[in-house]
Amino acid sequence: MARPHIMFVQAQMIPWSSGCHGALHADVDSKMLSHDDVDGSATTIIRYPAGWSRPAPHSLSCHEEFLVLDGAIRINGRQYDKHAYGFFPAGYPREQASSPHGAVLLTMFYGVPKATDGAAAGFDEKLLVEHVDPLLMEWDPGLVDPQLSRGVAIKPLRTDPYTGETSFLYCSPPHRVPPGMAKPQWTHPMVEELYTLEGDYVWGDLGRMQRGGYCWWREDVYHGPAGTDTGYNLFVRTVNGPLVNTFDTVKKPFTWHPEHKPILPPELAPYGQPLPAAPNY
Repeated sequence: MARPHIMFVQAQMIPWSSGCHGALHADVDSKMLSHDDVDGSATTIIRYPAGWSRPAPHSLSCHEEFLVLDGAIRINGRQYDKHAYGFFPAGYPREQASSPHGAVLLTMFYGVPKATDGAAAGFDEKLLVEHVDPLLMEWDPGLVDPQLSRGVAIKPLRTDPYTGETSFLYCSPPHRVPPGMAKPQWTHPMVEELYTLEGDYVWGDLGRMQRGGYCWWREDVYHGPAGTDTGYNLFVRTVNGPLVNTFDTVKKPFTWHPEHKPILPPELAPYGQPLPAAPNY
């Protein structure tokens, strides 16, 4: 089977494991968020320890996409600080990489990553997004689907020139309430992957997804309604096409205190607990 439907798991509940997907780096720790047992693609969190380095030139056998969650990493002399983004196509040369003070990266592999030492054989330059610093970008509300509530905005990170797949940051202000506390559920013809960087995303049918919450929302599965009392900042990636929202015609009631009942595959079920609330005082 391909990747199972995941709605949602708190990454904090998943234990760290030594090494990372494909045995790429033995000297890091990682968490597996989702994995495709057919093509080997995976979404992981990789923790690079302080002083980590890979000074020898190398390239990977598959595409690598990443967003820095914490700390900083240097690749080819370029600094990637918190929330910096990159998409390296298969074969992209890494002359050197290091993290003097440590870093944690949300990393998507488009296959099983195998490293080849030495000079790279070449890569598709149309796919390369070498560095994006979202902290230097303005939020753009004009990029949001007009069917969605006002007040949300996007920072685009990448659009695949061949498939239309897209990666972006998506934010909402606090107190965004569905009109009349009711709203239709919705779905997509493609996969939508979500990672909560900050804030709470309240799902009327699933529970309260907090910072560190992760979803692999499969095609044609309806969820919602949803809202946020705190606001949120999400990393969003579409798989198998551009983002398309399809809304049901029936409105369903919404509550700020839904029952916690995530939908998880067996391998993630032991980690399906809600994140304990932390006061802001």
